Amino acid sequence: MIDASKAWLLNTLPVQFQPFVNRWRDNTSALARQFIPWLLNGEHLGHWDTQHQQTFEKVFNAAGLVCVSTGQGIECKHTEGPQALSAKLATAGNMLKAMGLVPGWRNEEQLLLTRQGQVLATAERALFKTLGFRSRAVHVHVENHKGCVWTGVRAATKHENPGMLDNLAAGGIASAESIDNTLWRELEEEAGLNSDDFAWIEPLNCHELVLSRPLLYGGWHYETVILFHGQLKPGRRPKNRDGEVGAFQLMKPNACVEAINAWQFTPDAALCCALALATTRQIRKE
Repeated sequence: MIDASKAWLLNTLPVQFQPFVNRWRDNTSALARQFIPWLLNGEHLGHWDTQHQQTFEKVFNAAGLVCVSTGQGIECKHTEGPQALSAKLATAGNMLKAMGLVPGWRNEEQLLLTRQGQVLATAERALFKTLGFRSRAVHVHVENHKGCVWTGVRAATKHENPGMLDNLAAGGIASAESIDNTLWRELEEEAGLNSDDFAWIEPLNCHELVLSRPLLYGGWHYETVILFHGQLKPGRRPKNRDGEVGAFQLMKPNACVEAINAWQFTPDAALCCALALATTRQIRKE
C-alpha cells in the first residue's frame, strides 16, 4: 500500500496536475491538528475530532471500551475477539447515531482491519468517517475505444459531494465482499456494465493507495482505495441502475485535467483519473 500524501502526489503526477496537487489535503493539513489519534491495543486505528472527544470517550466507556488518555492519543484495550468488538462498536455507533454524530447511516457494515490486514471487527459504514477508521473502496476509471473518459455526475440526493464528477463506478467494500465482487457489483449498479462490455479491465500500476485526511464537513477520511482502469468495447455505454448517478459524460483527457484542477471531481475520483491518464500516457510527465 502507498500512502497518498501530498509529497507522493508531487513526485508521481505530471506537472499538468499541479493545481490539483496544491489543494490536496493529507494528514499534515492544518485542519488535522483538530484531531487526536485513537489506538486499539497500541495500534493507531482512528482519528477523533477533539470537539467531540469527551462525548466519544463517554460513549466508548459505556459500550465497554474503556478509554485512557496517553501521550500517543486515546487508547483502548480489547482482547475478546472480533465478534465482541463488533458488538461494542455497534453499541457505540447506535449511541452516537442517536446524538446526531453519524451522518449518512447506511445499515451497511465494513471491516475494521489492522494495517497488516487482520480483521478486528465489523462496523457500520458511516461510523468510519465519524471515528476516522480505515475503510476500503474500489474506484474504476473507464475509457471508450477512442481514449475518451466516461465520468459520472453524482446524483443530487447523494449525502457526500452531490453533483460532482466521479469515476464511472466507485464504492465501499462491504464486510462480506471481495474486491472483485465489489468491482463488478458497482459497475453493474452504477453503470449497468458487466465483463462482456469491456475490451479489458485491470488494476492500475499504483493500484492500492491509503488516503488519510480531515474532512471539511466533519470527520476524517481514512481509506484504502483500490484503483482499476478499463476500456469499453465499441458501442457499449453506461446506464445507471441504482439512482446514485445523475448523468454520464464522455470527456476528452484534456477536459478531465481541467475539471480535476478546477476541483469539479471528488478528490478520490480526481486522483484515480489523474493516475490513469498518466499511466496510459495520455497526459505525459514533463
